[in-house]
Amino acid sequence: MQSGCYLRGKPPALLLVVLGVLLAGCSGTATDTRSARYVVSAEEVSGGKTWVDNRDIAVRPRLEALATDGVHDPHNEALAALQEPEDAMGAFPIDRRGAIDWVKALDLGIINPRADIQGKTEKEVLDMDILFKDTGAMPWVKFPHSTHTKWLDCSNCHPDIFIAKKGANNIGMDGILAGEFCGRCHDKVAFPLWVCERCHSVPFPGSPKKWW
Repeated sequence: MQSGCYLRGKPPALLLVVLGVLLAGCSGTATDTRSARYVVSAEEVSGGKTWVDNRDIAVRPRLEALATDGVHDPHNEALAALQEPEDAMGAFPIDRRGAIDWVKALDLGIINPRADIQGKTEKEVLDMDILFKDTGAMPWVKFPHSTHTKWLDCSNCHPDIFIAKKGANNIGMDGILAGEFCGRCHDKVAFPLWVCERCHSVPFPGSPKKWW
């Protein structure tokens, strides 16, 4: 992750300056809840309707065609057998930066992840939130186990990434930006780190007003 590599080893003061500049660039209409309310636009996309973030910064998902995504071989004749991301996800809900909001897609029933390939077993969903208050001036972080365990087995995170014991994990943005802790997935296969409000979702007295 380029941002993490750039910031690794730099003094904390520089990290705060960089984060301050990035946060200053965030804008949009404030909402009452952690995630934006969604409305259905009149625009038809891939035979369905587009779920639009009402903060109206990005109105379409940013999806790369298979032939130009840098992963698939555009000269391979078998490429035509694969479904294009626009066809598969063009009507999915998005966050304010245009990334697919997979949690919202799950909540809306658009997708239903399986516990196994055949779909014969049930997922073990843990309904327990953890509130991280050591966030400086930023709003507190509410970590929802239920959201994560609807996708992942506990063994994906415990004990190799997070030790399941209070106070045993020194979690901070420097480590996350360097690809540790939450950064193992976020900015890779989960939503980008720069949609700050999706994690820093619990304001407290003295925390800054919403900037999104």
